[in-house]
Amino acid sequence: MPSPRGYATIVDPDAPLWEQDTIGCGHCGKVIFLTPGSGGTQYRILHHNPRTTASHWTDEPGAFCRCCMRAVCLRCHDRGTCTPLEMMLEQMETGRPRALRSARG
Repeated sequence: MPSPRGYATIVDPDAPLWEQDTIGCGHCGKVIFLTPGSGGTQYRILHHNPRTTASHWTDEPGAFCRCCMRAVCLRCHDRGTCTPLEMMLEQMETGRPRALRSARG
């Protein structure tokens, strides 16, 4: 079970102060809100309806990558591949000089 790594405070003049424990997705870095009292086994997801501007929260089962042993967001979990954030950044850094050379001609 992931332990909280961050803390979010959301201030909205039309709503009460909202505070929540967070973790970052091990694959994309997205902030994941943890359901209070769940020990990190459930995520809290905000659903927003643009037509009515109404929002509501739902609790979803959490996701965990068994390859890199990190908590991941539901989108990365559904993707089904393990590409940790650090590996993705390294690939971008090694590919950048090659892209610059090809752009110069």
